[in-house]
Amino acid sequence: MEHRLTLIRVLTECTERAEHQPMSLGEALDSLKTSAFALSAVLLCLPFLQPLTLGPLSSAGGLVLASLGWQLLRGRERMWLPTRIYEIKPSTKLWERLLGLCQWLIRMLAKITRERLTSWVDGRFGERFCGSLIAIGGLLLVIPAPILPFNNTLPALGMLFAAIALLERDGLMVLVSIFWLIATVVYFAAFFYALIFLGAEATEWFKTLVPGWFS
Repeated sequence: MEHRLTLIRVLTECTERAEHQPMSLGEALDSLKTSAFALSAVLLCLPFLQPLTLGPLSSAGGLVLASLGWQLLRGRERMWLPTRIYEIKPSTKLWERLLGLCQWLIRMLAKITRERLTSWVDGRFGERFCGSLIAIGGLLLVIPAPILPFNNTLPALGMLFAAIALLERDGLMVLVSIFWLIATVVYFAAFFYALIFLGAEATEWFKTLVPGWFS
């Protein structure tokens, strides 16, 4: 609870500051410290929860998310971003929308999570563990599988729950994250196994199995 209230307070302070003077994206992320990793990962995962493939956007998003996970794994206290992105200064209205969305998201998560199994998510072990899950999910998201439904959704769910676990200090969400990442690996392995050994027949069979995705 204290962790969540602190995060909401920092976001509120960022909103108030943005009303009076321009604030860069990097300055806001720096004020969130380690929480910036988890909150950014949650927000970045949301577009990939829909079942249709997003093409090159999936690869780009996967690399960004894998980078966030890697930075957590390596113990960075502040998120690294390219200078051009770090120095972006959104308008006051856009800041209000972005920070308002973050505050709403945190309050929504409070309804489905609680602090439990905190030894899995606290300290350097927790950051490295959740960071590794996010990095793995990001790499899985990069894998090209344009005809495969849910190729974005499954790894995104794995990363989403790992980020929620860190953000909300809920170790149970780590187990949910691991479940979805394992499901992703099994799903991809079954698809590529069929593609390699059955070739075009597997593709045609898959299209007849879920014709709605290819119409």
